[in-house]
Amino acid sequence: MLLTTTPVQRVQRLTLIAILSAISFGLMLFPQLPLIPGADFLKLDFSIVPIMIALSWLGMTAAVWVVFLRTILKLILANEGINTYLGLPVNVAVVLTFILVLGLMMSQKMQWYKKLIAMVISVIAITAVAMIINWLVAIPLYATFANFDINRLIGIKTYLFGMVLPFNLIQGIIWFGTGEIVKASLTPLWQKIVS
Repeated sequence: MLLTTTPVQRVQRLTLIAILSAISFGLMLFPQLPLIPGADFLKLDFSIVPIMIALSWLGMTAAVWVVFLRTILKLILANEGINTYLGLPVNVAVVLTFILVLGLMMSQKMQWYKKLIAMVISVIAITAVAMIINWLVAIPLYATFANFDINRLIGIKTYLFGMVLPFNLIQGIIWFGTGEIVKASLTPLWQKIVS
């Protein structure tokens, strides 16, 4: 991890946070993948990967800054109106849950089975958070402000257990696997930055 003891190291850290935030925002603009048939609005995006890199390389505070900065960039530069205002807070809550759980459980030199346990717990955590936020916040707000009443269309239970639950389980596994692969491939770059 970069230490923040000298001005050069602080500049390096801030530069990396800015670069990772910009990459994360850029990944939010790419076409996102629907995972669950009939729920095209639940889409997988890979903006989590730079956030996971920030978590691994720079720590929890840096990862939270990357989430905050890419979210602000999304609101300012790629705002899609009501979908952004209602969907982005759910995304932020799920992403923060994912990195907080991983940050608390993972270390640099963990054995593979402990990483697997961390992944399982983080995936369960984001699934629970997504279901609660959808039930208490997103569903009522979409019905009120976007005229999209999921309860009338398919029912809340069908939506939560047939769409939100499997989507987040699959999404969490893909996020973790992709993040680990990208981090491993960038290890030589990180070693150059540290040295």
